[in-house]
Amino acid sequence: MNNIKRVFWVLVTLSIVFSLFYVENKNEKKESSVVGIELSLKEAIKLGLDRAKKWNVNAYVAFITSVDEDMGGTMGGTGKRYNWTMSFEDSSTDQQLIVMISKGKIIESYEGRGPSFGEIKLDDIKFDSPDLLKIAKEKYDLQKGRDWATGYHFTIDGEKGKPTVSILGNDRDSLFTRITFDAKNGEIVRASHKVPVGGGLIKARLGSGESVTSKKGMAIKGISANYKQVAIWGDLKPRVFNFSVQPFLGYSQNGGEIWRDINMNKDILNAWVNLDNELYAATELGIWRIETSDNKMNRILTTENKVEKINYSTNNNIVMLSNNYIYKTVDNGENWNAIIQPGTEEIISLQITDGGTVILLTNSGEIFQGNGDEWINFKLSQGIKTPSYMELMGNNLFLLSDYTLWVQNLNEGGWNKVQTKYEFNTLIKKGNNLFGISEDGVVYLIKLGGYANEWKVERLFEVKEGIIADLELTQDDLFIATIPDYHWESMN
Repeated sequence: MNNIKRVFWVLVTLSIVFSLFYVENKNEKKESSVVGIELSLKEAIKLGLDRAKKWNVNAYVAFITSVDEDMGGTMGGTGKRYNWTMSFEDSSTDQQLIVMISKGKIIESYEGRGPSFGEIKLDDIKFDSPDLLKIAKEKYDLQKGRDWATGYHFTIDGEKGKPTVSILGNDRDSLFTRITFDAKNGEIVRASHKVPVGGGLIKARLGSGESVTSKKGMAIKGISANYKQVAIWGDLKPRVFNFSVQPFLGYSQNGGEIWRDINMNKDILNAWVNLDNELYAATELGIWRIETSDNKMNRILTTENKVEKINYSTNNNIVMLSNNYIYKTVDNGENWNAIIQPGTEEIISLQITDGGTVILLTNSGEIFQGNGDEWINFKLSQGIKTPSYMELMGNNLFLLSDYTLWVQNLNEGGWNKVQTKYEFNTLIKKGNNLFGISEDGVVYLIKLGGYANEWKVERLFEVKEGIIADLELTQDDLFIATIPDYHWESMN
């Protein structure tokens, strides 16, 4: 289970459409149109079909969707959009044509191959997008979408041989909503919205099976604890595509019984309580040390560019990524050293040891260790596929690769497979504890034990609702930070 990411049903956007095809030729078109700037579904079909017939006289409409843009206009409020993407096919060949429309003009067309959508019969499309939007507004009070798929969006495809039009927006409770119509008779086929399930802070008493959930419905994105001192952060009022609606940072001095808000109005990237019970917090603007007695905030680092990633060690060494530079401090932020990151690939994990050594993992699966002003490339053992997670605990570096856990002691070298019958798809390290999370939300503690100093796995807790975002283990309690999961549910 990915910490924040989860597979949602999403609007087929331009990037998704392109991923379905092996593009052989790219032919840009600059064809004028007498149709208005914002087009309805039928108007877009007419413009695109004129182009498709030049490509293949037997071409037919296979799929159409409006596409997000930021050009002003009505954002679909009149049943019309600036941008449309559509696919055309011919049953006698496996070739397809993708046509892109913007502001009443065909701006590009791409020929390629891909899975067939099947023919949408134009004679069966009796209702246009403005007509159907009016019905959706009257019956379900459908409102413009926010955060993602902004405004109203329209798609059409063939469903059991019949064309159906779906309109996407938000309901009156700001839940992402999809209303699907029969394009021939204008009747509603189904109406559904994304409903949040879970979210909040779970406190489980070890060995008892007992747990209590607080902050229900909130997106708790992170947690840090040192004995009775606990900090949590996240979003008070999350939406399906936005977990930064109302950011918060909370602090407790009695193990989560009573919480106090810290005045941070920016989204928190990371926060932690160190061994001296000092609270640190980082946003994209910088890093602060917070005096919890009076909420006094002391900024220990400000950058010209936004903070992208940040991590810390058990003895409070800090490492940060900003604008292709890696910054680190080994004296609680008094002094910082900077080194340019290796290559241009995305860094998906950034770690620092108690001794101040920086180790990072890129999205291509390469691991680098900092050595002065240079980077040393780690060699991966044969059999380790591109790692998805990397965590550093003490001198042990852990990799998660295709549900398999690998470990290397930095002093000894060499990679060893952790023998376990469990499959993990997420690793979370907090202090001297390493956790593995399974797809079904079970939390496991990975620890060194046994006569041969082998790594063992202990099952701790199963989360029934929500998505696990972070964990902390104190002497008696397991704290689990969760964010809401979202599921389609039929509307009345």
